[in-house]
Amino acid sequence: MAIGTNDSIVKVGTQLTLESAGGAIANNTIVAAATAYDISANGNAPHVDAALMIQYTTAPAVNTTLNLYAAEQDIDSTNDEQVPTTTYKPKYICSFTVNAVTTAQYLDKFLRNVPRNAKYSLHNNGTGQSVNANWTLKFTPRTIGPSA
Repeated sequence: MAIGTNDSIVKVGTQLTLESAGGAIANNTIVAAATAYDISANGNAPHVDAALMIQYTTAPAVNTTLNLYAAEQDIDSTNDEQVPTTTYKPKYICSFTVNAVTTAQYLDKFLRNVPRNAKYSLHNNGTGQSVNANWTLKFTPRTIGPSA
């Protein structure tokens, strides 16, 4: 079946790096990515493919997670939502499940309806090990629209 004019198709934007060389993340701590993600600067696409690259020196516990949280920006004029901490995590986005390996792990999640403008934090949630420095987090905007 051919895709016809005005059929719905997935449109993918340019990948944006939120963190290119993150610092080490100790077990049970939370660290913010360097750059916020603003959908208005990225084609107003409400969805993203989130790509996380991590590595451990000592293998983490299998099937444990790194959790992604958001702190929305400019929610009341220029006032921002509180940044997540290990004890305060109001806006859960997703979990990346890790394997018990020391090689680089490339983890991907499709996120629907991300906050319009937010800073993201990664919580090393009981993996038992520290994530090595130089982890990366990237978002690729996605939306559905008519074909040309």
